[in-house]
Amino acid sequence: MLDIRSNEVLLRALTDDPYRYSLALGCASCPNIELCGGLSVRDAILDCMDLCCGSPNECTNVCAKNPARYVDQKREVLGFDLANVSRVVGHYKHLPHDVVPLIYHGTGRNRAATGQIFALRLRDVVRFSDATVRYPTREELCAAFKIDHSALIILSGVDHDEDIEPWWTLGRQRISLIRKLRDLQILLVTTPNFSLVLDKPRTDDLHAIKRIAIVWSEFEENGIACALHVNSRTLRDFDRWAAFVRERPEIQVISYEFITGGGRKDRREFHIQGLRAIAQAADRPIDIVVRGDPDVVAQLRPYFRNVVYIDTTAYMKTIKRQRAVRMNNNALDWVSTTTTHPSQVDNMLEHNISESALFLRGRFYGQRLQRSIGDP
Repeated sequence: MLDIRSNEVLLRALTDDPYRYSLALGCASCPNIELCGGLSVRDAILDCMDLCCGSPNECTNVCAKNPARYVDQKREVLGFDLANVSRVVGHYKHLPHDVVPLIYHGTGRNRAATGQIFALRLRDVVRFSDATVRYPTREELCAAFKIDHSALIILSGVDHDEDIEPWWTLGRQRISLIRKLRDLQILLVTTPNFSLVLDKPRTDDLHAIKRIAIVWSEFEENGIACALHVNSRTLRDFDRWAAFVRERPEIQVISYEFITGGGRKDRREFHIQGLRAIAQAADRPIDIVVRGDPDVVAQLRPYFRNVVYIDTTAYMKTIKRQRAVRMNNNALDWVSTTTTHPSQVDNMLEHNISESALFLRGRFYGQRLQRSIGDP
């Protein structure tokens, strides 16, 4: 049945916490218990099938109460086990960069932003409706986003469900798209963060996890380095990713977002501990690409060779015509500014990118802001 409780109530009721709650009674006999690990939540549920919406003819969730669809959904990912994901030759080369500004578009600016590396959103480069790359050449791509042609480019797969799920629906067309992205000299892609949702049967989570692993292998198999997005909502999810990373030395970089589930203050430490466990299980140096709360970076740095933070603030503040101003040399304020010409926006963007990166590094490394040469 549809649960009409508020999001906050659902979060409290359905967040898995085996340290506070007992394993649901029906989980032990479930055929998926080894992969799932079961649920320990505040709500009195027999098992995750209590979260079924009860409308199989209208539902697209991966749920055993819709047997025909469920069989097809399991078949498309060759079951929920990660062991049969294709082995690949890894293409990742260690990134020395720690802050990467994300550029949403080039509208309202005149000139290319200068910089060594930028991030773009996967959905802004690929047109899902007809399975095409929006910009056939590297020159057109850089011109569209007004970024330095010589800069390195990362594509971020973190997005809202409706904006990233279409990547999976492209099916085998994904392969030709990946090869076209490779021809654009994309340095790195982070896999789409297919969602693990609290109020759905766990089989939907297992399906999302397997899809993430498959998409990771597709990118790597077709010549683009890919950061494996280790989306997790339970300890067992993190354990499975840790085993997957440990057994595959070709995995040299993972990714995570601290915007939604991982961004909740009462849940942040759980996700940080899960990522630490993955890094420790790998028994080799690996990098991680992070979006969302920058405060997690300092906590992850001791466990990863490098933490690459994708910064969305500098660009978003610029398009809102807000300029970074240092406060007491250890904080940033954002001051509303009027612009009358695109060149002023160009100048503001470069200023904001520089100031935001400097401020973030101060948070990452516990340093005060230092004025760079040429600052007033």
